[in-house]
Amino acid sequence: MVLASENLRSISPLAESLSLASRKSAERSPEERLQDTFSAVLSQVGREGYQSATATESDSNLNEGVVSSWEDWFDSIAPSRYSFMFGPDSPSVQEGSSPDSLKQEFGKIISDAYRNGGYATPQKYLQSLSPDQLATIQQVQHLADPIRVEQLTDESSLNLLLPPDTQVDSNHDGLTAVGAAYTLRFPDSNTPENVRRAWEQATENLSEADRMTYVLQMTLPITLANIHTDSSGAYTGSSDPGDPDWMNPMANSDYSYRDSANGWLDYLDRFKNQIPLEQYERDLRFWSTFRDSLEKIG
Repeated sequence: MVLASENLRSISPLAESLSLASRKSAERSPEERLQDTFSAVLSQVGREGYQSATATESDSNLNEGVVSSWEDWFDSIAPSRYSFMFGPDSPSVQEGSSPDSLKQEFGKIISDAYRNGGYATPQKYLQSLSPDQLATIQQVQHLADPIRVEQLTDESSLNLLLPPDTQVDSNHDGLTAVGAAYTLRFPDSNTPENVRRAWEQATENLSEADRMTYVLQMTLPITLANIHTDSSGAYTGSSDPGDPDWMNPMANSDYSYRDSANGWLDYLDRFKNQIPLEQYERDLRFWSTFRDSLEKIG
């Protein structure tokens, strides 16, 4: 249908903004749309979601969005991330489990959690679940051991009810606790959007192994801050997650991602002659791209 110019000029600002929001939503990846949805869910109960999330158009259909965004994400990621081979080498896989059954059963759990306060009081909600439902969560989250709800913290309980790519570091310690496991991620829920975009540009087309290498390098300040030495530099011990002296330098208000990138570039310059040429060129390209992207994005 062709509209006359008068009709085009009469389109309301609200209609224009809804059209723009729909286009932006369509442009976002299944992972980003999933983070948008569950960040809105967490916001409803006074919790923090992803800093890089985009506000959803409306909360009225959020319950439907919880399931549909989970299913879209699962369909896009399941072939590469999930195994359904039951046996001792796959401790989280339930016998008889299939992609469709896992998707549907976890969808029921998160829908019920949304409707019945599970994201406000996650540990209490987990206590109401059956062993089969906990086993479904165990498989979704790739946990080697059965879930022991009584041993969980608030954060580790909450993240069991969140799809893997939406889990949050709610206490800002630099770790994302999922059940009994602590995971080190970058970007994580507290990474600003501009930094996430720069990281995505720098890691585009990298292998999973290379990407994980740079994640470990990026989060090295957390590891080093919790290793203790004496005046001579000898190792004396380390802090564990949850210890009163655990530190996360990346949570400091003056932490600079650009300075971090420059630090790695300085390291490469100093040790250029001691690093294999291929590795040197790969690392130089990555950290230069990340730094330059940060400067462009702002």
